[in-house]
Amino acid sequence: MKTQINKTCILLLASFMMFVVGCTKDDSPGPELDENGEVVNPEQGGQIVSGDSSLNSFLITSNDESVVTVDAQSGQEQVIFTFEDLTNIEVLPEYNNGKIFVTTDDNAVNAIGPDAKNLIWDTPMLDYKFSSLGLTPPVCIDGVCYASGGFGVVVALDENTGDLKWYYATDPEGELDNVLNEAETPIVRGDKVYIFTDEGFISDLLPYLHILDKNTGQLLQKLELPFEVTGIPVFEENTLYLPAKNMYALDVETFAIKWMFEADGVSTPSILNGRMAFQANPLDDSISSVLYCLDADSGNLQWQVDTGFDNIWSPIIIKNVVFGIYDEASQFAFSRNGRPFAVSLDSGRQLWYRDNVSVDHSPVYANGRLFFHGHDIGRSDDTDNNVGLLSMDANTGEVLWLNNSFRYQRTITPLVVAENGVFGPSYYRGK
Repeated sequence: MKTQINKTCILLLASFMMFVVGCTKDDSPGPELDENGEVVNPEQGGQIVSGDSSLNSFLITSNDESVVTVDAQSGQEQVIFTFEDLTNIEVLPEYNNGKIFVTTDDNAVNAIGPDAKNLIWDTPMLDYKFSSLGLTPPVCIDGVCYASGGFGVVVALDENTGDLKWYYATDPEGELDNVLNEAETPIVRGDKVYIFTDEGFISDLLPYLHILDKNTGQLLQKLELPFEVTGIPVFEENTLYLPAKNMYALDVETFAIKWMFEADGVSTPSILNGRMAFQANPLDDSISSVLYCLDADSGNLQWQVDTGFDNIWSPIIIKNVVFGIYDEASQFAFSRNGRPFAVSLDSGRQLWYRDNVSVDHSPVYANGRLFFHGHDIGRSDDTDNNVGLLSMDANTGEVLWLNNSFRYQRTITPLVVAENGVFGPSYYRGK
């Protein structure tokens, strides 16, 4: 069955929806401090976020063709497994039941044992073809790993053996190759798997939402989207928040539009306690970006903060704080563009901003710590020694350690394994 989200309705809705402009970026140099120089925040004892960082065990990332774990306290790395030359790890890893899962650009999903440092299984999706086109992170839940590979083919694999349980071709004709069709990270919810596909490169393919039966891979419903997604959609209770050029709030049963926020591209939203934060390119300006905070139920704008150039990063809400990235659009090769910051979820007021730290990906938070691949610009006079994998105190932005062995190698956004869960960027759907 195919249902279309009515574009006329969207345009009509956009024509009368008005958002009250909230506060813009605070010009104050930082948070209010007490006489001892501590952040004034009685509820959290002088901290902007609370968390026991000793719970963080290790990070999972990559170094060229190697899967690497890094001690969360010391920053010391350990190579777990190395693939053949030119077999690169492309996207965010997964960790479940003591195993690491990664997709590689030979169009395969791989399961790795971090203790034995061995490859447990290696399963193609469906053929080995060296291409990073359309690869998604694996999502492992209830003994099954779901991923999308080259040409938009979605697979469900047995988590223990790698055996293929089912596959689904997102191509309209069910083709498995020679079709340039990309899918986004599968979202598993209840007894369904949700797949969002992009527009075709060389055909008239439209962006779609494919809803599959979790157990069989059978197509249950297919909906045409108004635009292809620009971030990872989020399900919250009875609402689907869809970042597809604009930000949409849809009823999960009927897919009727509850509200829409117009933009020219939006990030994955982070949602907590009825508030939503996301980064977007405003309609009226093609070279800048803004961090928006909305009421998640109504879509009403609460505040907005300028975030520099028009790269779209994905912020993350922790307690009453939003961690985000300000893009400086630097032209210096040794100094990347993204600058991390923290603002109040209530008001958008700046809590800290680090101009001397530049980062390469959206924030990864775990138990009071932020983790990035990036540059601690003033660490030494030798700029080659200033870059690597780093840990920051989420309360201050202070760099706690930097591992320089991840200098200019190919790396992926890290995942943090802790005693109380697995943590990643806002688009990681941890258990």
